[in-house]
Amino acid sequence: MSVYKVYVENSCIRFVPEGHAGDGEPSLAVSPGESVSMTKLLQKLQFTKKLTVISEKIESVFDGFRASMPLIEAGGGLVSDAGGRVLMIFRNGRWDLPKGKLEPGERIEECAVREVSEECALPLQELRRDDKIADTYHCYRIGDRWVLKRTSWYRMRYAGAVAPRPQTAEGITRAEWVAREQIPARLSGAYYTIRDVPRGGTLRLIQPNI
Repeated sequence: MSVYKVYVENSCIRFVPEGHAGDGEPSLAVSPGESVSMTKLLQKLQFTKKLTVISEKIESVFDGFRASMPLIEAGGGLVSDAGGRVLMIFRNGRWDLPKGKLEPGERIEECAVREVSEECALPLQELRRDDKIADTYHCYRIGDRWVLKRTSWYRMRYAGAVAPRPQTAEGITRAEWVAREQIPARLSGAYYTIRDVPRGGTLRLIQPNI
């Protein structure tokens, strides 16, 4: 079953197949072949922070929504060291995970490893990429237009001895290894997309508020 979750500021839109919406959830039923515009969704989000888009052809509906605005691709990592600690960064006043935009000619999995290396000053050759965890989506404005950002997340391992250092040019002021028991507190003020990443992997740390 395909379920897509898109964050718009502090609101969440879920795209789910018919019959899988929760009872009493604010919803928008979409017929096969019908398009879903950002304008229509924003009108609904004036009255709720959670909206469920329902259709028997949800893959097609989501594909149409995704194609309705520019797509920005990014990659990031959920990185563990030999002791099981997780690599986190503090960027622009929030705890975060290392990630960044795809460069021309680059594969998304290469982007994810490169961004971890650059943002935390870890040697690229000491990072080992494992399986893909999930994609996260969020919409935001650039000028007067909406864009959709898809971040592909990968589980990674670091076996080196170099301590992480923040890439201050990117607004990162801290980069450090965090013990598992400390992670829920760090993520409590993170963006919702970041809170969702551990739920897709083996680190089931918190349940997001949305």
